[in-house]
Amino acid sequence: MTDDRELKVNGAWSKEGIDSSRRKRVGSADSKSLRILLVSLLILIFAGGIIYFLSKGRVTRGENLLQLKVTALEQKISELEQQLTDLQGKIAASGQDPALLQQVNALAQKVESLEKQKQPAGKPKAKPSPSSKPAVSAQKKYHTVQKGETLYRISQKYGISVEELRKQNNLPADQPVRAGQKLLVSTGHEKK
Repeated sequence: MTDDRELKVNGAWSKEGIDSSRRKRVGSADSKSLRILLVSLLILIFAGGIIYFLSKGRVTRGENLLQLKVTALEQKISELEQQLTDLQGKIAASGQDPALLQQVNALAQKVESLEKQKQPAGKPKAKPSPSSKPAVSAQKKYHTVQKGETLYRISQKYGISVEELRKQNNLPADQPVRAGQKLLVSTGHEKK
C-alpha cells in the first residue's frame, strides 16, 4: 500500500510535475515577453523624455539668440538716434556763419568778374538774323539758398529743371543743398 501511495503520490507528482514544468516554461516565456515589453517601453519613455528636453533646450537657446540680436539692434538704433540728435543740435547751434557767407559771396563775385573777362575779344560778335528770337541777357544769375529751400523749389522759381540746376552747379544727385549756398540759376525768367 505504501507503494501504491507512493506511486499515486509519485504519479500525481509526476503529472503535476509535468504540468507545472509546462506551466513554468509557458509562464517563463510569457514573463520573458512581458519583461522585454516593459524594458522596451521604459527605454522608449526615457528616450522620448531626453529628446523632448533636448529639443526644448534648443528652442530656448534659439529664442535667446534671437532675443539677444533684437536687443543689440535696438541698442544700435538708439545710438544712431542719439547721434542724429547730437548732429541736429550742432547744426542748429552753428547756424549760418556770417564770415563764411561773406567769403562765399566774395568768391561768387570774383567768379562772375573772371567769367566776364574770359569772353574772347578776337572773335567779332555775329549779329542775330532778323528771323531769330531776341537774345537773352548774357549775365548769369545766382541764387543764395535759404533755410528750408530745396532744389525743386528753386528750379520752379527760376523755371528750369532740377537736372539742369544740378548740371549747372556740378551737384551730385544724392547731395542736398545747404542754406547759404550760392547756385547758378542761369538766365531763365523768374516765376513769382
